[in-house]
Amino acid sequence: MESYEHPDDQFARDARMPLEPQEHIDQLKHLRAYFSDGPRRILDLGCGAGRLLIPLRRDGHHVVGLDHDSRALNWVAEGCGHRDDLVQQDVRDQSLPLPEGPFDAALLLGNTLMELVCPNAFVNLLHRLSKCLSRQGVLIIEDIPGLYWPLLSTGQWGDGLAEGVRMVWSERDTVFALREGAEANNDGPLHPDEPHRRLWTESLLSQTLGQAGWASIQAEDPLVRILRPDYG
Repeated sequence: MESYEHPDDQFARDARMPLEPQEHIDQLKHLRAYFSDGPRRILDLGCGAGRLLIPLRRDGHHVVGLDHDSRALNWVAEGCGHRDDLVQQDVRDQSLPLPEGPFDAALLLGNTLMELVCPNAFVNLLHRLSKCLSRQGVLIIEDIPGLYWPLLSTGQWGDGLAEGVRMVWSERDTVFALREGAEANNDGPLHPDEPHRRLWTESLLSQTLGQAGWASIQAEDPLVRILRPDYG
């Protein structure tokens, strides 16, 4: 099986550790505290190489992993010793149902929310999640506005080249692409065949949640933000 220990492979790096190492440690600690009441049934959307899925399974939780990439799922299977409850599916594919619930929680972590560039895609995902979560079920995301807009405002994110990676922004929206390698010297406009990401603003996130009939509970730490359907 192909290893993900490839320092020059951006996909392998992101699948294994999309956050800074300390952020990962802190995020996992928050999740373990949130799920401390007992074994939970969890849906990990965009599970990557099993950064959260594997330790949560070891803690006794029933975690179903979903990712669009077979390579990432192979790494999860290697880490778990089996392929049970691993689903190859793109979370953005509106034509496919999510795995059958009910789930106590769904995770959309590791900056996966940024890959939902179109707000309507997030609305659709929230509608589908409402059907497979338990009555008390939640969706856990990173607080993208709280995590990354402060970095942008202080100049730590923005146009230009840093550590071999260039961030290129759309001229009309808070959408960007990351370019590295030979493309890092290309500061031209976004083109449709490169992966785009959205740096969600608080106003757009709140508007999208309201449109889907969901509510947000602002967590103390931006690494964990709790969302749930607003049943009134």
